[in-house]
Amino acid sequence: MNHHIKYRILFLLLVVLPGIALAQDTSTREDVDFDSPEGWAMAYMTSSALNLGQMPPRSTNFGDVSFSAELASIPRLEREQQKVGFGGFKDEDLNKSPAFGRARASLGLFWELTAEVSWTPPVKINGAEPDGLWGFALSRPLVNRDNWRLGLRVYAVEGVVNADVTCSEDTSDFPPFSPDNLFGCIAPSDDVLEMDHEGAELILSLTDFPLGIEPWISVASTRMHPFVEVDALLDGGPHFSIVDSDGTTETYSAGFSFSLRDSWHVNIATSYTPLDVDRPNSAGGRDSYWNLRLGLVWDL
Repeated sequence: MNHHIKYRILFLLLVVLPGIALAQDTSTREDVDFDSPEGWAMAYMTSSALNLGQMPPRSTNFGDVSFSAELASIPRLEREQQKVGFGGFKDEDLNKSPAFGRARASLGLFWELTAEVSWTPPVKINGAEPDGLWGFALSRPLVNRDNWRLGLRVYAVEGVVNADVTCSEDTSDFPPFSPDNLFGCIAPSDDVLEMDHEGAELILSLTDFPLGIEPWISVASTRMHPFVEVDALLDGGPHFSIVDSDGTTETYSAGFSFSLRDSWHVNIATSYTPLDVDRPNSAGGRDSYWNLRLGLVWDL
C-alpha cells in the first residue's frame, strides 16, 4: 500500500471518524508513558530548559548580588524522530529554536545559601515563544577542601512555550490532505507546552587549578511534569486535546569556569540527559538530549 495512502487512512480513523463527536465535544485528555513517542518529545523539549547550575555553588555573604546570562544549544532532530503524534505516526514540527537562553539574578542569604531566580525572555523564533518561563534555585557549598569542593543545588522551573507544533505555518500552506499536509491543517496551531520540573544537582569542582580555571562535574535528578495543549484547526473542524506525562531523568554535566576579572566569570559546560523512547519504527538520530552551554556572570 502506498505510504501516503496509509497516512490518509490513519487520519480518517483517528480524526475524521471521531469528527461526529467533535461537533459536540472537541476536548480530549490522554496520559501517556514517559517513554512513549509523545512522552519522549515532551521530555526532550523540557530538557532544553533544565535549570542546571552555571558554575559550582560558592560561599557568599548576606546581600551579595550577581547577574548572569546563559545560552544553550538545542540539537536538531531527524525527520523520523519527529513522528511522535498518534503514538509515533504523525509528523510534528519539533525543530524550532536552535538555542535556549535565560537571564539570572542571585542573592546571598544566611548559612552560605544563595537564592537564584531566572527568566527566559519571550523572544519568538520559528513559531515558538516562551511565556512566563521562570526558574528558582537554592544552592550552597557542602564541603570545602584545599583543592576541591562539593556543592548542592535544588531547582525548579514553571512556565510554558507556545509553538505551532501540530500544524506548522509551513505545513498549513499546503492543501489539506496533500502529501505535505496529510492531516488536513488549514492554519498554524496554537499549541502550549508546559515545561514544569524540579530537581537537585550535586556538583564537584577542583579549586587548585592553573590559570584560575575551575573544572567541575555534576549529576542531577529531575522530576518532570510536562503536558501539551493541542489547539489546531483542521479541515474537519477544530481539534483541542491535552496530552500529559510524568517521569524522572538524570543529567550528567561537565564544565569549567574562569575569571576574566575579579567580578566577571565565564562558564562553559556540556550536559547529557539519557532518554528512552519506544517507537513503532526505527528513527535514527540521538534520542538522548545533549547540549553545550555558555554563561557569563557579573558579581556586583
